[in-house]
Amino acid sequence: MTDSLSINGRLLALNWPSQTFETTLSEDANVTQVAIAEIEDAAGTTHQVKVNVNWDADSLIGKLVKTTSGDEGMSLCCAE
Repeated sequence: MTDSLSINGRLLALNWPSQTFETTLSEDANVTQVAIAEIEDAAGTTHQVKVNVNWDADSLIGKLVKTTSGDEGMSLCCAE
C-alpha cells in the first residue's frame, strides 16, 4: 500500500471492508468511513491507499482525484 502525502490520478475502485458496509447501513451515511482507494497515476502505476471518505464517494470512481493528508488521515477529493 502507498503511503504518499498526495497522489493524483484516476480512481479505479473503492474497496469497503465488510464491517464498514454493515456500520454504514445502521448509521448516518454522512459519517466518514475508511476504504482502500485504488488510484492510477499518470505513469500508469496503481496505488492502494487507505482513505477516509463518505459513503457517496463511489461517485468519484472513474474520475480524476487527489489524496491529501490531514489530522484524521488521508482524504480523497475530486481533482477535475
